[in-house]
Amino acid sequence: MKLGVFFESQSSSGGGFYLSQTKLEALIKSIDSKKEIICFVTNKDTKDSLKKKFTNIKIEIFQVNIFRKFLLFLYTVSFIKKILYKMKLRNPFENKLINNDIELLFFLSPSSFVRFCEKINFVYNIWEVQHRSIPYFPEYSDKKYSQSTYELREESYEFAVKRAFKIIVDTEKSAQDIIKNYNCSRDNLFEVQPFVPSLPKYYERVKEKLNFKEIFSKLNLPNKKILFYPAQFWPHKNHIYLVDSFKNLLKNNIDEYILVFTGRDRGNKEYILKTIEKNNLKNEIIIFDFLKLEEIIALYKYSFALIMTTLVGRSSLPLREAFYFELPVFYSKDLLDKSYSKFVNELDLNDPSSLSNYLKSGNYNQNLELIKSAKEFYLETCSDKAIIKSNKNVIKEYENYSKYWQERNL
Repeated sequence: MKLGVFFESQSSSGGGFYLSQTKLEALIKSIDSKKEIICFVTNKDTKDSLKKKFTNIKIEIFQVNIFRKFLLFLYTVSFIKKILYKMKLRNPFENKLINNDIELLFFLSPSSFVRFCEKINFVYNIWEVQHRSIPYFPEYSDKKYSQSTYELREESYEFAVKRAFKIIVDTEKSAQDIIKNYNCSRDNLFEVQPFVPSLPKYYERVKEKLNFKEIFSKLNLPNKKILFYPAQFWPHKNHIYLVDSFKNLLKNNIDEYILVFTGRDRGNKEYILKTIEKNNLKNEIIIFDFLKLEEIIALYKYSFALIMTTLVGRSSLPLREAFYFELPVFYSKDLLDKSYSKFVNELDLNDPSSLSNYLKSGNYNQNLELIKSAKEFYLETCSDKAIIKSNKNVIKEYENYSKYWQERNL
């Protein structure tokens, strides 16, 4: 049995790239000797990067050149697609899969290429559907921000929930969001697999070799308590809430904290920088464009708390990383699944004083037992063992169904 894996994330996508790597690694560990994995990427750089880490699988490039883009576009026009299929002309994406004898395709991240899986069965990842609640945000409405426009997401998700063998979600609450938004009622469609960050594994490999205290000192940060927000500068990441919150902190004479942002610009950084300068907060809010993995670990180890004010995302990689590194967490109110919310301090995003009220009162979770419980929760739910078991169940279930149309040696 040949399983395909579509690895569309690129290194510039940050956490999404590392998450896809982790998912691929778990999938490889989930198969037996009777199965083969072929990984499909869209460019040579991704192939070269993956080849260094995954030497035991075949990696193929599906080059999306101008001609292929045009062909794929034709397959999105309903009446043209019908004509092409009558002529027995498959779309180039699916043709690549069929020529490689792929039986079941795993999308490691949300992808608009799912729309071209007419004959191939597939397993699809949906991370969140919050674009439906804020469709007017530029990253969803304006194509200059992202390929993941509102229209592309809608077409892809609507197709996926109708045709997928399984939809992978990270929490039960995410599954309920999809059911609510896409009127989806099919039994056993969802498989819950928590996001598994790669940073803890990297830390375990290097912790004896590196001096993280020294690495932290080289960041030259002021001697204050650090609130750490690792997030790319998308509007929905809501950095502006924290700028307003720090104005409020200073008004209340709370000056023992600094805020550290890390992440690539996704169209909103200039606005945040101007607002910081306008409010004279340059000394209180520090921004790093790019940090090495060991520097990010150092911030987790020596920060006062992780702070996440995103408007979307039922969970996140930084949340789980904070659990692993035993760091207190402030997170957007009412966003998290209940299994996670009990470990965090929830911020009211409609009230910039919410953070200052917590810090002023001292009424926040620094309870050591609770922090240790959060780490135990992480180790239990984000282990390789749990994800591998889930993958095996998905593959086994597919084999049991596919025996109705082809021979199986089960």
